[in-house]
Amino acid sequence: MVRSWAREAPVNPLEERNLLSAQAVSRWAGLPIGWVEAVPELSGSCETAGHTLLAMIDSGRAHAEFHYGSRSIARELGAGAIGLFTPGGHADISRWRCAGVRRIMLQFDQRQFDDAVLSEQLARMPLRPEIEFHDDGLAAVLRSMVREVADGCPSGTLFAESLSIGVAMHLQQRAARRYAVGRERGKLSAAQSRRVQELVRARLGHALSIGELAQAAGFSRTQFVRLFKNTFERTPYQYILDTRLQHAHELVLASALPLADIAEAAGFSSQSHMTTAFARAFGATPGELRRAAGI
Repeated sequence: MVRSWAREAPVNPLEERNLLSAQAVSRWAGLPIGWVEAVPELSGSCETAGHTLLAMIDSGRAHAEFHYGSRSIARELGAGAIGLFTPGGHADISRWRCAGVRRIMLQFDQRQFDDAVLSEQLARMPLRPEIEFHDDGLAAVLRSMVREVADGCPSGTLFAESLSIGVAMHLQQRAARRYAVGRERGKLSAAQSRRVQELVRARLGHALSIGELAQAAGFSRTQFVRLFKNTFERTPYQYILDTRLQHAHELVLASALPLADIAEAAGFSSQSHMTTAFARAFGATPGELRRAAGI
């Protein structure tokens, strides 16, 4: 059984000023997350207990000095700098000074993922603590997460789960590169792909989770996401969003249904959510598309 990712409060180990409310975080279906305004000065010990913690500077600059046993490490950190702190790790922060720093934090442990393959890979190629690394793709995902939470989670459970599993897979792939292990290239079979596509079409107007899609294909969530992306060259979330957009596009041009009803029929959380997605995908809102078609 997979542990729930639900959380009642933002991740905030140093009790800094929260930029995400507890109410907003309670709607988030992904890994525990926090977005804080960092204190200007800090010193003391940092324990990660039983969790892996990702901490990224979202904006601002900081000077940090850490002590790991006999090692002393000093860093000038700017926006996009990411730290990875692993379970049981202990660091003394001898000095932290910053200006205008906002920090995103994501917390997880591998037992939260129902994937024997991922768990075995992480056991064989454990994540190592890193004081600072830069990864534009990972930074973009972390920022997408906090924007989604701050906006009230309009994209729903599937989006939250997809991003969360994506982070775990990304970290595992970083570890695999360090250990010179190749990336999995397997794909869903034709029958498995068909079952997933049929489920998406049947449930297009309703919320779908990674767990439901994975069950239809007969895989764990993380294994399913890897195989799905190899098969369709898109994440499950992007595939379903594209399918919803195509269905909504057809209804906008072929029916007189109110736009709010089309949004509901296509599985969008609201008309405004559909309008935003429409504009990004087609360069025009549903209303503009209808007017251009003379409807």
